Amino acid sequence: MAKPRAHRLLFASVAGVAQRLAQVLASLVILPLALHGLGVAGFGVWGAATSLLSLAGMLSFGLGAALVALLPRALAVGAHEDGRAQIAAALFGGAALAAGVLVGGGVVLLGGWARLSPPFLIAAVALIVNIPLSIGPDIWFGLQKGHVAALWALVQTVLGLAGLVAGVGLGAGVVALVAVFYGALLLANAGCLAHVLLAHRHLRPSGLPPRAVLGAVFGKSGLFSLATAAAMGIWVFDNIMALSWLGPAASAQMAVALRVCTTATGLLWVFTQPFWPGFADALAVGDHGWVRKMLWRGLAATLGLSVGGALLIVLFGRPVLIFWLHSDLHLGMAMMWAMAGWIVALTLTNVPGVLLSAAHRIWPQIWVYGVAALLGFGAKYLLAPRFGVVGVLAVAPVVWVLWTAPMLGWFTLRTLRRMDEN
Repeated sequence: MAKPRAHRLLFASVAGVAQRLAQVLASLVILPLALHGLGVAGFGVWGAATSLLSLAGMLSFGLGAALVALLPRALAVGAHEDGRAQIAAALFGGAALAAGVLVGGGVVLLGGWARLSPPFLIAAVALIVNIPLSIGPDIWFGLQKGHVAALWALVQTVLGLAGLVAGVGLGAGVVALVAVFYGALLLANAGCLAHVLLAHRHLRPSGLPPRAVLGAVFGKSGLFSLATAAAMGIWVFDNIMALSWLGPAASAQMAVALRVCTTATGLLWVFTQPFWPGFADALAVGDHGWVRKMLWRGLAATLGLSVGGALLIVLFGRPVLIFWLHSDLHLGMAMMWAMAGWIVALTLTNVPGVLLSAAHRIWPQIWVYGVAALLGFGAKYLLAPRFGVVGVLAVAPVVWVLWTAPMLGWFTLRTLRRMDEN
């Protein structure tokens, strides 16, 4: 079992990295096109609206993450009916959640209690509709076939790139170019979900799942939702903060910096994400030696890749960005160092984090990430007036190194000791 598990992990990791590299190549075209097609001010709004794409995973409220944690365990012991019920529970919960939020949000907007400009309204509606659709890739990961999810993510990248090139060529504005990106998200995730349900008929939902399964999935999803929200809280609103506190030009700088940072860390996340179902499968059958071995190998590989990428940014980042954007947004060396630190620091906890999730150690992550987010928000508010965009961006890596990584490392060591005792 260990060798097939390792092979599936490696295959999924390589496929995920290849997909993210394609995303990087697409970004080389997308950002300069959007900047010159919309101007600095329009690009700042477009960057802020499209940066909310990163909320797509968080808005499923952990339903997909619950499947990644539960489905490999069920399939490892041959409980296929439990797996079918878990998928049904996640899809039912996602559809109900999306419908409730759409209705509630519509009432709020129509009642005049809140207003959203068109780019952000498009983003909000698309993210809500995407909630049940986003479960498709997580089902593939739960089946330890992350390479298929990577293929559909590649489809999203291609659709987004083609739509933006066509939109800029036709002189489209901010609203249309925001719609292009969210349309690509919805089409790709809908295709991914249809694919997995057609390919695995024995796991296709046939009705409402038992209450016990609903309770298990919803209970886990609630915890994973809190953990994801807390973890992303350290950075996900940085672009909005820059736009609100420092203006459109600063938001344009932050849009570029965050796109580089999230692309790099996303590349490392898809490398480490397949460890999660692998750990869950190994823990279900008691293969603790494999868990320990892959933990240290994953840590070493992630650290080596992140440090290598950070060095490239420090050495070549500024001239490459100027050449790439065909414009100087005044991203100095301080910003390059902040981006490099961001990438190394926020990927330090990838592999320990997925081990804790596979071991169902979610509460420690929630409070560690929550404290980090609160510390980060306060520090950004204090530093932004004096240090500008650099001050906002640099907070996350500092908090991660001083607080998040040491605490999650301690909880990981405790989990390993408990695993050995059992």
